[in-house]
Amino acid sequence: MNIGEYIKEEIKNQGRTQKWVAEKIEMDVNTFNRKINNDTFAADELIKIAKILNIDLNKLKEEL
Repeated sequence: MNIGEYIKEEIKNQGRTQKWVAEKIEMDVNTFNRKINNDTFAADELIKIAKILNIDLNKLKEEL
């Protein structure tokens, strides 16, 4: 599993949508979807996503 897949799964588990997350981090939904599918998030983007979805980045690091 890569980071993009992990984020997708977490979004689904929380009953959210990728559009909702994209809006919260002020990113175009198409850009967000591309970054998820290509696993190409910058560190600052991951931090924003982690805050919004309440993801512990240390736990994420251990699981991947």
